[in-house]
Amino acid sequence: MSKADPIPAIAEAEATGEIKTLYQDIREVTGVGVVNLVWRCLATVPGALPYAWNIVRPAYASGIIAAEARAFRRGLRPLDMALIPKAALAAAGVDSLGLYNIRAILDSYDRTNAMNLVGLSALLACLDGASGVKPVLSQSIKEPALPSLPPLPSLDVLDPQLRSLIEILNDLGETDGRVIASMYRHLAYWPGYLAIIWAQLSSLAEDGRLGAAISGARAAGRAHANQIVSAMSVSDKSLEPAIEHHLRETVMLFTEHPIAKMSAICRALATVTPAP
Repeated sequence: MSKADPIPAIAEAEATGEIKTLYQDIREVTGVGVVNLVWRCLATVPGALPYAWNIVRPAYASGIIAAEARAFRRGLRPLDMALIPKAALAAAGVDSLGLYNIRAILDSYDRTNAMNLVGLSALLACLDGASGVKPVLSQSIKEPALPSLPPLPSLDVLDPQLRSLIEILNDLGETDGRVIASMYRHLAYWPGYLAIIWAQLSSLAEDGRLGAAISGARAAGRAHANQIVSAMSVSDKSLEPAIEHHLRETVMLFTEHPIAKMSAICRALATVTPAP
């Protein structure tokens, strides 16, 4: 278990052999400079990551997932949150460089959460034998490269109060908080920003609007996933039952909880956080 991850995972810096090669391929094919925690978690069980990646890779490489993820983001109704004034950010200790990095983090997670929600939901459907709707290949797109992000801090090196704030944020709208959302950890460089978004998100969680938005994101993710299932196939059906169980449980945990949750939250934050 990596010190940087709150659940069993193989960190990118610790990957060797086949896992290191797969991580590099995931970065290149998805166009994202970091390997999402769900892939790092699958890597802990021999055979799970290569099996899953082999199924979804063609849909990522062709741009079908990117196209459906973009449609997902555009169709997702943002939460009703107030625009964050630059003066409030400055008062909270966020300077212009900090705002640039915050926007880079939000834009990166906004795109990658949508892609992973759609892609992994399609993976589950494929494993269950769904055929889906024939994909429209002309709609495939290639997203521009994302900016580099600051290093993801480990929870165990954070100030206890800051770690507590991250855990409180992670519990908002959540019914299974085993996975600490990486986005909150990435934003830990700016505690004042985390305090601002907690003030908004907590009220939305209390009156049920956050939960409703997360449920809507789950449903929309499944709907868009259905458009690409037919672009996937399970060529090797000899996966050991224990490995398949781990694969299904891991992907279900992430799609039902942190990825769906953060898809809704990040879409909202990307809407109300000003450009540098």
